[in-house]
Amino acid sequence: MSEPQDLDQAELAALLERHWRLEDVSLRYLPVGFGSHHWQAEDAGSTRWFVTVDELERSTVGDDGVSVFARLEAAFGCAAFLRDDVALDFVVAPLRDESGAIIRRLGERYAVTVSPFVEGTSGSFGRYDSPDDRRLMGNVLGRLHVATESLPAGLPRTDDLAIPARAALEQALQELDDPWSTGPFAERTRRQLRASAESITAHLERYDELAAGVRRGSDSWVLTHGEPHSSNVIRDERGGLHLVDWDTTLLAPRERDLRMVLDDDRTGWEEYVAVAGPATLDEDALELYRRWWDLTEIALYTDLFRRPHEETEDTSASWTYLGEYLRAL
Repeated sequence: MSEPQDLDQAELAALLERHWRLEDVSLRYLPVGFGSHHWQAEDAGSTRWFVTVDELERSTVGDDGVSVFARLEAAFGCAAFLRDDVALDFVVAPLRDESGAIIRRLGERYAVTVSPFVEGTSGSFGRYDSPDDRRLMGNVLGRLHVATESLPAGLPRTDDLAIPARAALEQALQELDDPWSTGPFAERTRRQLRASAESITAHLERYDELAAGVRRGSDSWVLTHGEPHSSNVIRDERGGLHLVDWDTTLLAPRERDLRMVLDDDRTGWEEYVAVAGPATLDEDALELYRRWWDLTEIALYTDLFRRPHEETEDTSASWTYLGEYLRAL
């Protein structure tokens, strides 16, 4: 993500000092990830923090700013509980400020969190290349999921299995005959969708079938991270794994996480059940979340390009990703 031009770094620094008591910090923008904005904050003593700024009213999210803030607050609250009360050492959760808040508003549009800065390396987005990493992550996910029983009632939100911006995608599929004029990627998006419309519709229908079955097993759902792919895992110099980006934390089927770690040979499953206990892998739930990810990306990017937009580094990247997901159907 490119640095937001309407965010005043002086205001961000003032908020960090006012609530987290981070005084005289220098801020350096980090163009990492896609979906949030990140800065490194460093004080005069060279102590560093990882600052994340989320947009609360991004049109493609489909919720208003109040709802998005509440969702983030609940997700990060779960992560902080796992770190502080369950003592899961791999959880990199935001730090609470002086008053105990875990997230703060910066104006009407943005929300800010501050996390420990973890030294190490992470992979590129996608699956794990090493079987050993899958096994290590199987253990990590087992420890995470078994901690569900320690959570206070009502703390985690529950996955509703809805596809964000689905209504916008379905409307777009009904309006493929006339040109779109909302910006430089509008017409290209329309043509791509028209070529893939039949496949998208079939995927949506199959998704609904799977979701109906998965909902019937909701009594066995666990606390999930949501996106434990390789770029959300930092390996420190001693080989320890640290799981970051907890904004998608939800109570959901275990397969929501496992589908990003296990390969076709189910590498990592033995390590998972060794910690989590006897379990059966639900193939329908694995398929559900694979389809959910692809359909969500297609829906969000379609919604983006159906709205007024310009050609920027971020929209160009979004156009590339949309094409990749459509070709993969």
